Order: sequence, then C-alpha cells, then structure tokens
Amino acid sequence: ITRPILRISSIAGQMAQLDFSRQCAERRRDEIGALGQSLNQLSKSLSTSLSQLETANEALRAEMEKERELDRQRMAFFSAASHELKTPVTILKGQLSGMLEGVGVYQNRDQYLLRSLQTVGRMEHLIQEMLSISRMETGAVSKQEAVNLSDLVERQLDYSRDLMEQRAQRLLSRITAGIIVNGDASLLEKAVGNLLSNAILYSPSGAEIRVRCAVREGCPVLHVENTGVQISEEALPRLFEAFYREEGSRNRSTGGSGLGLYLVRLILHQHGAECTIENTADGVRASVRFPEN
Repeated sequence: ITRPILRISSIAGQMAQLDFSRQCAERRRDEIGALGQSLNQLSKSLSTSLSQLETANEALRAEMEKERELDRQRMAFFSAASHELKTPVTILKGQLSGMLEGVGVYQNRDQYLLRSLQTVGRMEHLIQEMLSISRMETGAVSKQEAVNLSDLVERQLDYSRDLMEQRAQRLLSRITAGIIVNGDASLLEKAVGNLLSNAILYSPSGAEIRVRCAVREGCPVLHVENTGVQISEEALPRLFEAFYREEGSRNRSTGGSGLGLYLVRLILHQHGAECTIENTADGVRASVRFPEN
C-alpha cells in the first residue's frame, strides 16, 4: 500500500521543484490509481502553462527592450534635431540684431534680409522633414493602392532635369514601362525624389546620373547611381542614420537636412522594400528592391 504512495509523493516533490519530466505509471483502479492519473494531468497542465508563461515573458522582455531602444533613438533624434536647429537660429538672430543696430556690413539690409530668408527656408525644410518622420514613426502606410512605379520615377526625373542641367550633369535612364507596386504614391514620390536629389547634389559638375527601373526575379527594382564621387567604407553603414553626414562630399555645404536618407529608409521599410547603398567602379549606387506583387 505504501510503495505507490511513496512513488506518487516523490513525483509530487519533483513537481514542487518545477520538474515535470516524471509521470506516474500506476494503473490501479482504486483511489491511489485515480490520484496518480490526476497527478499526471496536473503535471501536464502545469508544464504547458509554465511553457506559455516563459514564452510570454520572453516576448514581453523583447518588447520592453525594443521600447527602450526606440526611446533611446527618439532621445538621440531630438537631441540631434535641437542641435541642427540651434545653428540657423543663432545665425538668424545675429543677422537680425546686426541689421537692427546697423552694425558694419549689416547696414546693407537688402543683402542680409535675403540671407535671413534663406536661413529661415533651411529651417522650414528641416522642420517639414522632422514632421514627416514623426508621422511615419507613429503609424503604418495610410494608403495601400496600386502605384505605377515607372510613371512615378519618370515624373521625379522631369522635376530634377533643371537641377541636373544647372550642374552640367547628364542623365542616363532605362525605365521599363508598367511596373506596379502597392503603397502610398505620395510617400514613394518623396523617397524616390530624395534618392535622386542626393545623387545630383553629391555629384560634381559633369557627372552622370544613371537611373534604372525594371523587374528582377519577379520583384520591382530601382537603381539610382551617380558618378564622380565615392563614400568611405566606414560611412556606408551609417548613411541611413538621422543627421549623419560624411565629412567631405556629404556635408552642410550641400544644403541638405541630414534627414533625407533616414526618411527614405522609413518610407521603404513601411512598403516592405529594402534599400542599399554601395560604391561602384566610378561612383555610388542606391538600390531599392520592392516585394514581389
């Protein structure tokens, strides 16, 4: 009578230590057998519940870590944004104070009013980029519709032709007609426009701007390549960071906000697309691969 009770007691002791590996093998039809079967069911239920709890805890830890990382990124973003806005605000304050007091060169108000207006324009552009990023980070793509990527790229090329002509740059484009992707046309126009403007602004006079849009292995792809300049290997992985500028070719002298590629990454990520930037034999190429329709 006592031996099965001792075995059941031993199994219960292991269960108390959260070890559910043993099962009661009693096949008796009396109360002791019923107790053994109940203990097996309890062990199975507790093991399942504990496994589910561990899975839920792991997911919660991952979510908390993700939130902490997002908070860290937000703080870093706003710290960098404050720094970026501080410089033009200081310049603008100095120009306006100089004009009001009629000090030195600032007596020429027409010249410095124009410069002040240009400074305000740069601030406005930066704020608009920041607002776009804020909207992107707080929600998914608002529209999901069929977008003709070929026509969209052609329109952005038309918008960019004047700037390329001013910089004596030559456009080489190969656009396959009728390529369709799903998403928000206005956001995709922003992403493609940023890639094109980067290629133009960070290329020297006389460079070639090469744009290809086609379908590869069932996926729509877009390549934007600019010649005459390359990016250091150390800088390549950081190009999509907010406010990152490589010393030399990518700096404040271009007039960029430092948010263009960061916004491109956000937009394409929400469309399920991937963007990479790499050096080529004679320049830099940005490649976008959309998901298969």
